[in-house]
Amino acid sequence: MSYSANAALIEVPVEVLDGAPRWSYGILAANFARVQLLVTWYAGDPDRYLDAIEHGIEDESDVPFLVAMKHRLAMEPSLLADMRRIVDEFATRFGS
Repeated sequence: MSYSANAALIEVPVEVLDGAPRWSYGILAANFARVQLLVTWYAGDPDRYLDAIEHGIEDESDVPFLVAMKHRLAMEPSLLADMRRIVDEFATRFGS
């Protein structure tokens, strides 16, 4: 396929809309990774995960998330089953 040097240039107006601020995607990915660790490595037990942080095994930046999850799980115990289902479904669809 060849292009002519004299081909007419067509300008098309494009409007770009952001559905969400780009910084929020990083937080979403980080929280999904935390959920995956919580469910797969720590059997859904935030205290085990927090203990690993205390021993320098995991990152201290996960603490606020884990404290919030601990409170949510106490208020909504079925959340753990939902997190397991979501992680399993993701692994089934996108895992290797």
